[in-house]
Amino acid sequence: MIFGAGRSRDQLRMALSWIMPTWPRKALGAEKIVRTGDTTSSGLLSEASTFVRKLRRRALAETFGRAARKRNYRRVWIDVGAHEGESTFPYAAADPSLLVYAFEPNLRAAARVMGKLRNYVVLPIAVAERDGSAELNLNAYEQSSSLLPADADGVKSWVTEAHFEVIGSVLVPTMRLDTFMTALGLENVDFLKVDAQGLDLEVVRSAGDRLNDIARVQLEATTAPYRQYEGAPGKSVIVDFMESKGFRLGREESQSHGQEANLTFLRS
Repeated sequence: MIFGAGRSRDQLRMALSWIMPTWPRKALGAEKIVRTGDTTSSGLLSEASTFVRKLRRRALAETFGRAARKRNYRRVWIDVGAHEGESTFPYAAADPSLLVYAFEPNLRAAARVMGKLRNYVVLPIAVAERDGSAELNLNAYEQSSSLLPADADGVKSWVTEAHFEVIGSVLVPTMRLDTFMTALGLENVDFLKVDAQGLDLEVVRSAGDRLNDIARVQLEATTAPYRQYEGAPGKSVIVDFMESKGFRLGREESQSHGQEANLTFLRS
């Protein structure tokens, strides 16, 4: 499925009106993306790629960078895989001096929280090691959507009350963390929270040398001998990488019936 195709037009317009309020939608090609019927797949893919580039450039250069810098915030957090902001939205709501950039590539989920707080900026973009675009595998259990394909054997063994089933895919824009931080002129980030469904380590690696400018990192690691997503690294791989970058494991919280853990790293 192409980015935006098959989604509600009103939902897409809601997202775009928050990201780029001053530009006509047709200038970005959004109308061609959401229209279905007489457009070929190759044409839609071309339009989607153009739309993704314009979305990322305009959103970063204008709305997020300029508007955010006009206000005085004492702390900056980045939430990758924010969904509806379950982990970070309450903190932003309670503290106007906290600015949160929330990455959520699933437009349907992102649209539900966009515009609710001026200090909670939702970006319908996936964080990855390459700036561009990628296919997001949509799951029946929304929070389990991932850029990685499901591991068929691991899914059979995984203990969960949720219905885990890939039901489609959508093309989404991707961006590196160092690209984002540099484009916005972010000198330091107080907290990076990652829940990227198997891609948590890749998200952290995408920060490159800018990882030195992040004080605290929380990410999810598989602790079971099986995994939900192909290529998802285990806990030991993540801990070794973080320690090599000058972090120490400060806290570990078991979850998902002991199959995963939230790992919080502090700069040594």
